[in-house]
Amino acid sequence: MKRFLLVGLTVAIVCGLAGPVAAQNQVPGGARVFLLSGGQRRHHGYREQAFYLSNALENTGRFQVTIGEDAAIVETPAIRKYDLLIVLADRRDPEFKYTKGQQEAIFEFVRSGHGYVSIHGADNAASDWLPTWKEMLGGVFSHHGLPDGRTRKGSFTVKIVDTSSPVTRGLKDFPIKDELYYHLQMMPDVQPLATIEYQGEAWPVAWTRTFGKGRVFHTTMGHRDFGQNKDDPLRDPNLLRLVIQGAEWVAEGRPAPRR
Repeated sequence: MKRFLLVGLTVAIVCGLAGPVAAQNQVPGGARVFLLSGGQRRHHGYREQAFYLSNALENTGRFQVTIGEDAAIVETPAIRKYDLLIVLADRRDPEFKYTKGQQEAIFEFVRSGHGYVSIHGADNAASDWLPTWKEMLGGVFSHHGLPDGRTRKGSFTVKIVDTSSPVTRGLKDFPIKDELYYHLQMMPDVQPLATIEYQGEAWPVAWTRTFGKGRVFHTTMGHRDFGQNKDDPLRDPNLLRLVIQGAEWVAEGRPAPRR
C-alpha cells in the first residue's frame, strides 16, 4: 500500500509541474500575480526561488500567486485575470525564449494598466528582443550593442538613494552577497531607488517606471545559483522587503476591480 501511495504522490507532483501551479497558502483577495519562472537550470535555481518568493508574497495577505514556466500564457485570455506579472528568470535557453508575439503581448499587458515586476536575469536581453524592452524596463543587460553588460559576484553594500519612495519605505543601506550587473543599457530618465558602488561608480540596482497605463518595478539583484543549499539573496530580509514593496507599488496602479 505504501508503494502505491508513493507512486500516486509522484504522479501528482509531476502532473502539477507540467503547467502553471497554484502556490501554497492561497489567500482570498489581494492582487493576482502570475509568477513566470524558468525551471531548474544549471546556471540558476529558478524553481526553488519561485516557490520561496510566492510564499513570501502570499504570507503578506496581499497577493494571490500562480507559478508557471511557459510564457505561452501571455498570448491567451487567461493572462487577463492577473493584475501583475512577476518575472524572475532569464529567457535565453531555446525552450524558454520569448517569441515576438509573446513579447508584444507582454507590452500590451502592461500598457493596458497591468503591472510588471522584473527580477535579476529577467532583464537579460537576447539578440531577438524588441527595443521596447529597454523602454519598458528602463534598462537591460545585454551583450548586443553598447555598452556591453558586465557581472561581478561578491559582497556589496546596497545604498538606498531615494528614501521618499514607498518601495524603499523603512529600508536603510544594507550589505548583501549577490551578483552585480553593471554597464547596463539604460534609459536616460531612470531615477534609481538603490545603487551599488563598484569601480568608483554608483550602479543602479532598483528603480520604478510607468509604461502606458501600467507600472514597472525592476531590480537587478537576486541571483540564485543552481543546486542544493545555495545562497538566495531574496532570502535577505532587506532585499525581500524591497521586492515585496516594489510589487505592492506596482499592484496599486492596477485598475479598480469590476463589480
